[in-house]
Amino acid sequence: MSEKAGVIVAERSSSSLDRIFGALHNNPYYRTYWFGNQASTLMMQMQTVANGYLAFTLTGSATALGVVGLAQGLPQLLFSPVAGVIADRYPKRNLLLLIQTILCVTSLAIGILIGLRLIQYWHLVVTGFIQGLCFSINMPARQSWIPSLVDEDDLANAIALNNAGLNASRIVGPAIAGLLIAIPWFNVNGIYYLRVVAFAWVLYSLLQIPILGLPEARKSSRVIEEVTAGLRYIWSHETLAPLFTLALVTLLLGSSYQMLLPAFALKTLSVGSEGLGFMMTSVGVGALCGSLSMAYFSRSKRKGRIQAIAGTTLGLGLAAFGALSGLKLFLLALVALFIVGMANDFYSTINNTLIMLNTDRALYGRVMAVYMMTWSLSSLSSAPFGALMDHVGGPLTMMLIGGTLAVFVVLMASFHPGYRRLT
Repeated sequence: MSEKAGVIVAERSSSSLDRIFGALHNNPYYRTYWFGNQASTLMMQMQTVANGYLAFTLTGSATALGVVGLAQGLPQLLFSPVAGVIADRYPKRNLLLLIQTILCVTSLAIGILIGLRLIQYWHLVVTGFIQGLCFSINMPARQSWIPSLVDEDDLANAIALNNAGLNASRIVGPAIAGLLIAIPWFNVNGIYYLRVVAFAWVLYSLLQIPILGLPEARKSSRVIEEVTAGLRYIWSHETLAPLFTLALVTLLLGSSYQMLLPAFALKTLSVGSEGLGFMMTSVGVGALCGSLSMAYFSRSKRKGRIQAIAGTTLGLGLAAFGALSGLKLFLLALVALFIVGMANDFYSTINNTLIMLNTDRALYGRVMAVYMMTWSLSSLSSAPFGALMDHVGGPLTMMLIGGTLAVFVVLMASFHPGYRRLT
């Protein structure tokens, strides 16, 4: 290769990397935030495995898994409008520090209860409710803080990289958790103790960022108006209304499967905690590929069409996972989960980006709080879907969920006038 050709290849490579990692390269405070956030998201994924494994071990019921998800999702649904006001009213960094402290304490309490052999199923329900309250503030605070840390041109890329970081933890976290749970001297309670180490790193990183995320809107004397401001704004917005409609149904049907994977691993496929780790890792690998691809295409003008394709693929992938699980084809089921993870991340990243780009900056917290309400449905829907699994089996349940989702997305993209303008 000639010297000139080598320079051209290097420039193209550099340009590609800049398109994928531009927000990290150009914004030092966002870089600090992003790396610090990885400790929190890694532990979140590891604890998801631990919670599901522990709940199913204590009860042997898929319905019990759904109830834990319900306990976590219900406060997110009910409290999110108030949480959005809180995120817009108070410094976001201080809110995140408080939330991480509470999450650390609840995780440590579960670890100690397991170590003392005092753990009971209702402990998981109570701590799940507390964690749901924390998550209802955490997401709008984190998401609405990002525009303060990056330039406007890097916002879409920053959101995609934020999802990529989460999905990287979904690859590493479940695999590590599954292996650690299988180690007799470490066991499931060791996962909860690790939250303390993660908390120390998150605390350090947050304190390195001088931007507090101060409110940009005036505080209204009528709190009820602020609580409902996000809903009224979305309802009357030509672009946000169809985006939230699609998000509502897609999350209701397309994300609840994650809470039900322990039942598939321990009962349908009989692959144990190690198999559960591989299943969640497959989802994470697919999601990471989806995040990095979306980061590359973050400046694409056809985000609506890409989202519709991703939603349809998500539904078909879930149906395929159900069918392959019923046939006991574990390796092919992992492939289906990879497709599910990739499609789901494409969908959520584009949806998040379009919402942020079309929202008034002063209402970021409240709009993202409503978005958090839609996310809580994935936990809430896991309860009835878990009960359905106990009656008709996991494979048929997943095929029904996936098929319904695929049909809905196709109809929405084809006939909703507001959404068609995005494509």
